[in-house]
Amino acid sequence: MAEHRLPDLPSRVGPCEFGEFGKLVTVRCPKELAHILQRAGAVWEPGSRRWLVQRRRIGPVIRSLERATDPLFRHAGIDLDGRD
Repeated sequence: MAEHRLPDLPSRVGPCEFGEFGKLVTVRCPKELAHILQRAGAVWEPGSRRWLVQRRRIGPVIRSLERATDPLFRHAGIDLDGRD
């Protein structure tokens, strides 16, 4: 059986912050980006105002958020998150 490697979790992508909550990933982001999380099956937690996403679904969420945030800077090769 092939072992699937889960992506490393960045602390943030653009305006979105990531964290861990047991086996889930927490995401705080502006409501304009909520559609990306909803597509991944995320659940809104109103008390703490954050989204809960299954760890196995976070890779596509991160890639979508990277494409959606600051597309002109990313197209030019400038990473606003400070990663090389």
